[in-house]
Amino acid sequence: MSGYTARITAGVLLAALLSSSAVAQRAAPPNFAPNPTVGWYNYSRQFMPPKSGPGPVVQDPEHPFVTNDEFRVTGRQPTQQLADLSNPILQPWTRDVIAKRNALVVAGKPANPPHASCWPVGVPGFILRPMTQAMFFIQTPEKIVMVLSSKQEVRHIYMKAKHSENLKPSWYGESIGHYEGDTLVVDTIGIDERTWVDAMGTPHTSQLHVVERFRRIEGGRELEAEVYVEDPGAFTTPWKGIQRFRQYELAVQQMQQKQNLKGMPQLASAAEGPMQELVCADNPSSFFESQDQDQKPIPQTKVPDF
Repeated sequence: MSGYTARITAGVLLAALLSSSAVAQRAAPPNFAPNPTVGWYNYSRQFMPPKSGPGPVVQDPEHPFVTNDEFRVTGRQPTQQLADLSNPILQPWTRDVIAKRNALVVAGKPANPPHASCWPVGVPGFILRPMTQAMFFIQTPEKIVMVLSSKQEVRHIYMKAKHSENLKPSWYGESIGHYEGDTLVVDTIGIDERTWVDAMGTPHTSQLHVVERFRRIEGGRELEAEVYVEDPGAFTTPWKGIQRFRQYELAVQQMQQKQNLKGMPQLASAAEGPMQELVCADNPSSFFESQDQDQKPIPQTKVPDF
């Protein structure tokens, strides 16, 4: 075989292999719910910074954050999330809004997030919630549904080419998804301005644009979400954050084998197992009516959904 023929043959084989690989990737997108009981819970209720570049608002290092889950396991006194205001991504008005909440926390006054009054958490705050209760995926070719078992918040990701025209703001905006190899990419706009970007009270404007990239890591045992956030009305520059999740049932099995269930904060709050019914907004009474700061009322509707 001549050198020219060998090169042609090698090129054809390489093209065939690449084509087969591309077909395989299209045919087998990542599966975030290999069976109905697979749920995911996160490492933390704060975004982790990226390896480089602008990152999210994080906890003030002088005021460590202790969650209720950690308290149930260790007995350490729970604390509020308190933002580090030195982050350069914040515009002056955005920093002022967060500083107002920080002042309540420092003064020892309640500074409860909107979801404490049953308000939807929005995007990207949705993926900060599944800590005590798991998050579940329902995947179909046309739509992916993400369900927070805590208060049963539901988010829809539409697997279509582009966003709708004349989009009206909504609690979770409009999420358009597609697969890139082993990654689910979700593009979201039209997010209601009443939601927070995180649990620190970081506000946003109608210009908020969020891109999430979900992929399974560590042999499929963990889920990673890389979040890209841009909002020229609230931030000085686009920034990225990272959230990671463990498989709920797998972690339970591992802890049972070690007979060390008390070392798992999530199991201090709820029994292991598939999604349970949790009700929030059906209770018409607010827990915070006696507090003098601006608290969200329990959401109500005057028009039935059916």
